[in-house]
Amino acid sequence: MMELLQIKNKGKIVFCNAGNFYLAVGKDAILLNEILGLKLTCLKPEICKVGFPINALEKYAEKIVEKRYSYIVYYFDQQKEELEVVMQYEGEHGNKIINDRNNCYIYSKGIQKYKKPDKYILAVANLYKTEKEKEERND
Repeated sequence: MMELLQIKNKGKIVFCNAGNFYLAVGKDAILLNEILGLKLTCLKPEICKVGFPINALEKYAEKIVEKRYSYIVYYFDQQKEELEVVMQYEGEHGNKIINDRNNCYIYSKGIQKYKKPDKYILAVANLYKTEKEKEERND
């Protein structure tokens, strides 16, 4: 569902509720980690997510507006099996990732692996992680 909503809303950060949380996945999650510092969690080694409690929606919406990123928030009613747009904002920035070296192989430490990691992708992820650490030490 999230992938389809991201295709439909290209250029916007897409949120949808899951229980008592709003979630963003994939490149939207990585972008939110970069611009707001939300903690990335991995659904699978290749798929990141971030989330926050439903009652914190306005707080995070304001922060995204301050950064001038476009977003759309959906509420999925499980009983009716319907989606409703809760809020949206057309900002100056699309949902392009600032630092393309972030990925779920870097953030997967300590989580359950759903499949055997690819040694080549892990090597690239480790390279990115080392470069990021060097950049942080130089700042």
